[in-house]
Amino acid sequence: MTKKKKSQAQGKRVRYDKQRPRSAVDRSTARATSRSSRARAVSVPVCRADPPPPSTLVTLDPLAPVIVRSGRPFDASNGLDEARFPPPSTLAGCLRTAWARQTGTDFGPALLDAVSVRGPLLWREGEGVEPDVAPALLVPKPADALYLAREGEREPCCIRAEPRAFDEGCGSDLPQGLIPVQLTDPVKGKPKPGPRWWTLAQLLDFRRGATPTFEALLEQGWTPATERRTHVAIDRKSHAAKTSQLFQTNGLDFMPDQPLDPAGQPPAATRRLRLLARCDQPLRAGLVHLGGERRLAALEPRPESQWPAVPEGWFDQIVKVGGLSLTLLTPAAFADGFRPGWIDPDTLEGEPPEAPGVHLKLRAVACERWQANSGWDLHKGEPRPTRRLVAAGSVYWFELVGAHDPAAFAPLWLNNISDTAQDRRDGFGLALPAPWTPCA
Repeated sequence: MTKKKKSQAQGKRVRYDKQRPRSAVDRSTARATSRSSRARAVSVPVCRADPPPPSTLVTLDPLAPVIVRSGRPFDASNGLDEARFPPPSTLAGCLRTAWARQTGTDFGPALLDAVSVRGPLLWREGEGVEPDVAPALLVPKPADALYLAREGEREPCCIRAEPRAFDEGCGSDLPQGLIPVQLTDPVKGKPKPGPRWWTLAQLLDFRRGATPTFEALLEQGWTPATERRTHVAIDRKSHAAKTSQLFQTNGLDFMPDQPLDPAGQPPAATRRLRLLARCDQPLRAGLVHLGGERRLAALEPRPESQWPAVPEGWFDQIVKVGGLSLTLLTPAAFADGFRPGWIDPDTLEGEPPEAPGVHLKLRAVACERWQANSGWDLHKGEPRPTRRLVAAGSVYWFELVGAHDPAAFAPLWLNNISDTAQDRRDGFGLALPAPWTPCA
């Protein structure tokens, strides 16, 4: 009796080895393959590329669909939670943990102040992969762009909305001093689905006054794909599956399955996407945990030159026209709901916390539905209070008050504008300024 059969007869568990040959033919093949592999290992040298140097600009490549929950209780009565894009706090916790492990820093309250984060944005693989070439970045769709179908047409088009005063005899319940945001083209019909992420180049052109076509948005934009997985509950004592205890999770898939084009390449809009973030501490390459279930992501440093640069003459144009818009690229945390806490509720004037000296007056707002944000406080051992965040893509229009130097607007470029310093360090309220001509 062989050793394997003897162990089975005695009721012992035999460890499975996927490399074990199952027949005499397999054993002879395995020996030949092993000898061939050893010969090749001796004759062929192995060349390993040097790891990239640490950088404050990094990308995160999720190795599995990312799970981020809204913070509501997870039980049978609440149902399935939708897949969510990682909020800035999830990214901040991931990068702070990576930095603490790489530097041997203690996990304590001081870690919250040590690492500040800007992001996440999206980095599209396959475009801008050269070291000196800016990557193809994607940002949330602005709230002042709507997908509507004209009468008699099936395909929707992108319609711009902008601050515009009401006609004579019309009014609304907006706060005193705010101008309503109205469609520039009165198209009747309900909004249609469309790409939820645009390229940064498309957003900048949109702020210059050019409206992208829906076909271009479909080709270059992105809509998150959801992957649903079914799991079994595990008994903590027996480590076996519980009877009739199934649950599902929704994850955000950054590499959806799509058919290849005739050239054998995936479409541009479905190439693998990565999260792009900037922090004030350099990080090395490695594996990190991102989101729920401790799923892995590959962290890779990038050249700092790949962070988006300010277009030439951008701030000069803001001073020339006397106004600007701020488009949120990440959700923002404001104490007064949609209105920033640094804006006086009576005069609607104030100065952004990261750009003191820039005096602004709020004229109009276009925002999507608020987003819930919560989590678990490891220090206190209790759930964090649920907060209502201003959704990414929301747009604020401001009028300049007084004379300004164009250089004073530099701190506003892709910087966080949330109320509290901790929320800004966590990455909430990443804003993109752009010129805007105030209306009468």
